[in-house]
Amino acid sequence: MKKILFILLASASFTACKVDRTPYGSLESESITSNPEASLDALLNGTYAQLKSWSDPMHRAGEYAGDNMMIRGSSTDAFYEFISYARTPNNYRLTQFWDSGYKLIAQASNIIKLIEEGKSPEIDSKLGECYYLRGMMYFYLVRAYGKPYYQSPETNLGVPIVNGTPDDVVNNLNLPDRSTVKETYEQVLSDLKKAEELITTDKGSAIFASREAAQAMLSRVYLYMSGTYANPIAEYAQLSVDYADKVIQSGKYSL
Repeated sequence: MKKILFILLASASFTACKVDRTPYGSLESESITSNPEASLDALLNGTYAQLKSWSDPMHRAGEYAGDNMMIRGSSTDAFYEFISYARTPNNYRLTQFWDSGYKLIAQASNIIKLIEEGKSPEIDSKLGECYYLRGMMYFYLVRAYGKPYYQSPETNLGVPIVNGTPDDVVNNLNLPDRSTVKETYEQVLSDLKKAEELITTDKGSAIFASREAAQAMLSRVYLYMSGTYANPIAEYAQLSVDYADKVIQSGKYSL
């Protein structure tokens, strides 16, 4: 009886070793390309997941250099450069902010390229979320790495517009140079307006993009484009008000 039990256990052990599983958090490319719609939810969740590593340095990079916080003494953390107004190219916190942002842009763009628009309102709504995430990310990046919109946006440099993973990243990687601030803002507006058009499903959670989120972000973008108090750009200021009114009049939110 003991020998039989040992043989059964050994057989089970050898059988378990033959289990072939895809690593958690990854998808096989063949399954994605053969039926991309079936993988859409997982792909979209992976795009949202980039916000986790991006949001921490994003908040710190903005708040630490302002007057909203203070620190006693000094620190060896790379974030201390934000407080001391020093910037070095190898600051890993800024690298995290940049890399996570462009990973999100690449993933959102790849979904947009992979899945055809117009198959169903549900799919289109999820594509709209991709447009929202990409437009939002470009907006944050251009404000971090470009000058304000009212300062010569046609000539001042913004950020590179790289909508998707290049076809050959090993042997022939060819990335574009930085676009102007104006060109980057045009990309932001195009994406967010597309998101407003496509998103029809309200997932009922603030962690997902919605049509009203796109409208609120558009209001903020136009606000940043509207100049200064001394030299306002009335057209953009009014558009900021118009999009804010859309959110208010939706009846979905209250103070």
